[in-house]
Amino acid sequence: MMTTHENILIGSDTSSSIAAILKSLQVMNQYSFITATRVSDMVQLSASIQPTLIVLSFRNNQDVINSLVSYNRDFSIPIVCLHSNVQHQKLKIRENLVVFRQSFEYGIQSNNLVGNILGILRLIQKTQIISTSKSFVPKGKFTQDQSKDLTRYTLELDQKKAVLDKIKERIKQLYSDVDATTKTRLMSIVNTIKMTHSDQRHWDDFKHYFENINPEFIKKLSTKFPCLTAKDLKYCCYLKMNMSNEDIRIILGINQESVRTHKYRLKKKLVLQKHQDLRNYLQTFAN
Repeated sequence: MMTTHENILIGSDTSSSIAAILKSLQVMNQYSFITATRVSDMVQLSASIQPTLIVLSFRNNQDVINSLVSYNRDFSIPIVCLHSNVQHQKLKIRENLVVFRQSFEYGIQSNNLVGNILGILRLIQKTQIISTSKSFVPKGKFTQDQSKDLTRYTLELDQKKAVLDKIKERIKQLYSDVDATTKTRLMSIVNTIKMTHSDQRHWDDFKHYFENINPEFIKKLSTKFPCLTAKDLKYCCYLKMNMSNEDIRIILGINQESVRTHKYRLKKKLVLQKHQDLRNYLQTFAN
């Protein structure tokens, strides 16, 4: 029996289908199930929680797959597509994307879904063990998978922080409508959020993860260019990881114009010529 607390993302445009799938998988109590009924929510959740497996039962599963892949070109989460007997749609699947197909009726009514999914998860687990045992990376070098994992980790930290910020704002809105005792309790929650998820804590967590892969980068960069601010160093790390401008914009909470302005100012601080590419410079720095 596998013991894990990983997530499985379940999506369907009908609540009855989601209920049937959850009922079928209820014996898998070692997993957490997250559900969504909109394609946009599927895309956002797949990026934020990085589920072990995705189960789709939309009227048009192809559209959902296309959206998932278009949002993240490195998308690699295995997908189980459930289709009705009367809607046997042929799927166009990108190379290297793992997709399993099964009839919804056969999976739910014959109680075959849970067995098939458990088999798929065991296969995933074995593949990960084999991959880990074969991998060796010299210290200070990025592999594509490490860079992707670090990017995902950074985005997840930022998304969690954004959710907590929304909670804080909602609590503040409720503050004036409650009695004194409740106000005290609400402010205690807000203060706890502030203490647990400060910007410094976020940066410290990121630095710890980043420096395990490239321990000399931040130290050498800040030594050579002492004028760099903490925000500058963050930006440099993100470029070192080859993160897109869009990801950087989301993490730093700025617009595209601010991204370009920051890039221009950073080039000046690093004393780069106009023709020199900032991203290329940082990716080769301290290697």
